[in-house]
Amino acid sequence: MKKYIYLIVSVLSIMLLLGSCKENDLTPVYIHVTEKTFEDCIDVSDFNETHEQNFDQEQLEALKRHKFTHVNVYVNNKNLGCWQIPCKVPVLGISGADTSTLVLLPAFPISGMSNTIWSYPFLNICRQKVVLQKGTTYETEQNPPRYVYSEYARFPFFQTFSNSTPFMPSDTSRSKLNLLPVSYDGKNVGELVMSDSTAQSFDIYSPQIPMPVGNYRVLLEIRYKTECPVDISMKMSTAINPHMAYPIGGFYASPNEWKTIHFDLTNTINNNHNAAGTATLGTLIFSGAGEKGKVSHVRIDDVKVVYIRTA
Repeated sequence: MKKYIYLIVSVLSIMLLLGSCKENDLTPVYIHVTEKTFEDCIDVSDFNETHEQNFDQEQLEALKRHKFTHVNVYVNNKNLGCWQIPCKVPVLGISGADTSTLVLLPAFPISGMSNTIWSYPFLNICRQKVVLQKGTTYETEQNPPRYVYSEYARFPFFQTFSNSTPFMPSDTSRSKLNLLPVSYDGKNVGELVMSDSTAQSFDIYSPQIPMPVGNYRVLLEIRYKTECPVDISMKMSTAINPHMAYPIGGFYASPNEWKTIHFDLTNTINNNHNAAGTATLGTLIFSGAGEKGKVSHVRIDDVKVVYIRTA
């Protein structure tokens, strides 16, 4: 009799298990995000009107030029994590073909004193109504998101080297080398050339830039193609020590490819600011040295300082 009871219980357990598996179908939808998803994804056609600026066409094109390497994915307000592009993100809980809300937040690594991944905080969130079907892949590049800059984003410094450069050698720099506007690869860039006679070095200073203090995100963004490493630091007029150059970070040589790098200025400003008020004046310093016996070039472009209030 006990054997029959055990047999019945076992059969019922298997039936319940099979029923449970049917109810909890784990077949996902995949959201496929590629680099093409974020190509030309920012609309700047109304930027000057919404931000009361007078940026020229080269500056507007630079505002669209980003190299997003990561994406934060949200489906129906659920955070599915940060993924490196290209990626296929699995989504569970979709039954049949469901209309869902998809949010893709483009992101990139922050370099310098802290190495973290940031969602680019200066764009408005784009919410898309999409149809996700279980067992299929949703191709985001076929219906890419479109973004505009937040009306609260501010650009206190923006240099595309269209005509001239505000960067100058400091009075105490190790040489008088300077960035000069040149046409390179069909675009205006800033170029510094070091001769091969000696290992020439340079300290190039930006003008003073108004930096906010407190609840702000402050970002420095630079495109570069250089044959030697470059260090970046910043002096602040209202810092604990206004004569000290506080290190921001730097970038390695990239002689064959244009790269984009981002630095978080927020902590440097807030940790070293030492005065009442909500602003300070910062001066960026680019430093480096060439190699003896070799002509060395430093080329930078699209130097932006941008900030937005966070609270």
